Amino acid sequence: MVAGKSLYTKSTNEPLFKQVSEGDESAFRLVFDRYKAPFYSAAFKMTRSAELAEDIVQEVFITLWKKREMVGLADNPEAYLFKMLHNAIYTQFRKLALERQLKQTLADGNKEPEESPVEALLLEKENRAILETAIGQLPAQQQMVYRLAKQEGLSREEIAERLNISPNTVRNHLAAAVEYIRSYFNKEASALVWIAIWNSL
Repeated sequence: MVAGKSLYTKSTNEPLFKQVSEGDESAFRLVFDRYKAPFYSAAFKMTRSAELAEDIVQEVFITLWKKREMVGLADNPEAYLFKMLHNAIYTQFRKLALERQLKQTLADGNKEPEESPVEALLLEKENRAILETAIGQLPAQQQMVYRLAKQEGLSREEIAERLNISPNTVRNHLAAAVEYIRSYFNKEASALVWIAIWNSL
């Protein structure tokens, strides 16, 4: 049986994880050798960077060793390890979004404060389909405000005048729209991470 395919069942590697939890370095090495390749593959699929994928794998196993006693207490140690991988990839994903937002902010100097790092990542070409799906699920007026602000570049005052509402209402609609999009993308990104992990095993 491929190790990762037991993600949702009791793992045959549980005795090995128990040894790791007790500080057995040779058992830790066996776990590392068993999981490093599929974990690297999953990380590379998400980041498209060999360097970042290596960093993620290293982070996972450093965390595993530091938290080895917690792994021993887990109902399913293997699933616990997979959760570490998921968290490490997702953290890197968010870090990349933050870096992109910073670069864009420095480049144009006029990014709206409501726009989140996640939204900055969504604006990339390959993620426009996810963004459009999220926008399409917004209430009608929120969707209109979002499109006028983010896609047509209108100010709050201009939007308020066009829609015959107050600038404060525009602000509230925009904040709610961005929050929903952020939440939607968080779920989608998390699902993509798990799919990449699963397909790599």
